[in-house]
Amino acid sequence: MRKFIVLLTVLCLMLAGCSNQKTEATTAAATESTTAATEATQAATEKVEAGNTILPLEDSTMENLTDAILAVSLEEGGAYVDGDGRMQMDVKIYSYDKYDMVDVSNLKVGDVLVRNDGEVEITSLEQNDAGTILVNGGLENGGFDLGTDDCGLFFEIGYDDAKNWYEVGEATIRVSTDFKFNDNMNPDKEIVVYPGDFLNGTVTDYNFTPRNTTIRVEEGQIVEMNRVYNP
Repeated sequence: MRKFIVLLTVLCLMLAGCSNQKTEATTAAATESTTAATEATQAATEKVEAGNTILPLEDSTMENLTDAILAVSLEEGGAYVDGDGRMQMDVKIYSYDKYDMVDVSNLKVGDVLVRNDGEVEITSLEQNDAGTILVNGGLENGGFDLGTDDCGLFFEIGYDDAKNWYEVGEATIRVSTDFKFNDNMNPDKEIVVYPGDFLNGTVTDYNFTPRNTTIRVEEGQIVEMNRVYNP
């Protein structure tokens, strides 16, 4: 009888152990399933919160150099007479990133804005009374500013409303015999310079940059150059 009781006790303990193991296995499986579901949900949420990538509009400056107003730089010696007796100018041509108004109006924290010098993740956005959008604290706090023009395009602006120019190419463009250069570097006095003045040494200040210099090209020839004062 005592032997029977011992055997019965052992059997009960074995059954209880199997039951506990089954419960532990079920619990572990349920925990793994819950963890996997949570991670999947988090991944999906992070993907949604990652934001959109805002690209600048495609730049076509170099596609039309025959009839255009171009921001340029000019080095000393860049204006000369070629072997056929025609005056030419070797210039570097510049442009700046432009963004669609709809894209900018939909900007939000978490989006990525692509600029010519890299990508920037948006961490904060504000708009001041002038309508300028301050990105990541704005220019004065390590970020940058986006302004707009009459065409409804947005672009980066720096101090004194300067655009963020970058070089897009170089070109040699013929100078028209009717060419004139309006020099407003001195805001109190406008000086008109003519083609020969670039060749005989009259022009001595070669501070021609995209911030202050544009040329107007008509039918493939430069008919006018304008240089303005920049503080």
